[in-house]
Amino acid sequence: MDFSNFAKNEPKKELSKFEQFKETPAYQVGLNVGLFALGVAFIQSSLMDLLAPQI
Repeated sequence: MDFSNFAKNEPKKELSKFEQFKETPAYQVGLNVGLFALGVAFIQSSLMDLLAPQI
């Protein structure tokens, strides 16, 4: 059986606005900047002082 044309006959699914945005480089940049900012905020917080012993 030849299924090579099976996928070609399906209609293309429309991507949502968020899925379209996820494919742009701005998504990766925003995600990395956001995670970096959260990491810096966590390191600067008093919670870090409680979790990390004084060396």
